[in-house]
Amino acid sequence: MDSTKEAESGTGLLHPSAIDFETLVNLSSEAIAVIALDGTLAFVSPAAERLFGWSKEKLAGQLSDLVYLSASDPDGELMHRILSGGATPDIPLPHADLQFRSAYGPMIWAEAKAHLLVDATSTPYAFAVYFQNIAKRKDLENRLEAATQTDALTGLFNRGAFEDSLRREWAIAVREKTHTGLIKVSLDKFEALAERYEPGIAEECLTKVAQTLKETARRPADVVARTGTSEFSLLLPRTHEMGVETISAYIHVAIRDLALPNPDNKAGSGVETASVGAACAIVEKAGVSESFETILAAAENCVFQARQEGGNRVKTVTKHIG
Repeated sequence: MDSTKEAESGTGLLHPSAIDFETLVNLSSEAIAVIALDGTLAFVSPAAERLFGWSKEKLAGQLSDLVYLSASDPDGELMHRILSGGATPDIPLPHADLQFRSAYGPMIWAEAKAHLLVDATSTPYAFAVYFQNIAKRKDLENRLEAATQTDALTGLFNRGAFEDSLRREWAIAVREKTHTGLIKVSLDKFEALAERYEPGIAEECLTKVAQTLKETARRPADVVARTGTSEFSLLLPRTHEMGVETISAYIHVAIRDLALPNPDNKAGSGVETASVGAACAIVEKAGVSESFETILAAAENCVFQARQEGGNRVKTVTKHIG
């Protein structure tokens, strides 16, 4: 042992050269991959092999397709460039929660951080990417998000979640010049029903109507929400005016056919009915300035007209945008 090591040993300090850093890395739960600037996979920690399900040799062939790229994901694009060997040392280094492909089948969520490695002369020679499995955290976030977006009684989306979906779909419609359908459903004389019967009867009415609407809007992009005490909304992206009119008429009949008793609803001959208002917006010019409130106001105006005329009817309108 040289004098320096002896001196440090005497003070209880451990010289860096005596530390087995590879063992420390192998024991860590944080997955690490080192990718040379030409895309060669130089090092993979055991935690990375466990995270992705591939050995180092097989993982090397998956790097260029490891990141799951969504429609707009700048951090994902940067991480993809680093892993596939297409990145230069001057690019911004991503640090984000991303989805990655794995040998297990399903996508995995991981927090990913990229660092640039340089040698003693400050010359870059590789990227080190650190991955931390965040599946449990994402599951909790999704549960919390679902709880804040869902109506407790019916299980449908609530008003806030509905308007978020409407904003998103409206932006797509404006960009791609497509049709958008919006149907508002207001139960006739529901306040009288709630006052006449015990709360369980009113709740049963709402849940049965909600189930009927859910069965009507079956496409993955369709959104059904409870947006008021006795009001429901259906968002039907990329639906033409004929489809909106047909679905509105079906909903009107389907709710009446539930035969839920409401003696105060004279317009429905003693059963619960609905005033249905529907709007179809046809975007004819990309990049129009009208907001999603255009179609929302149109549908609400149709519901108002239906109720003013006594309820138990359907009113529709087609709006040409731009």
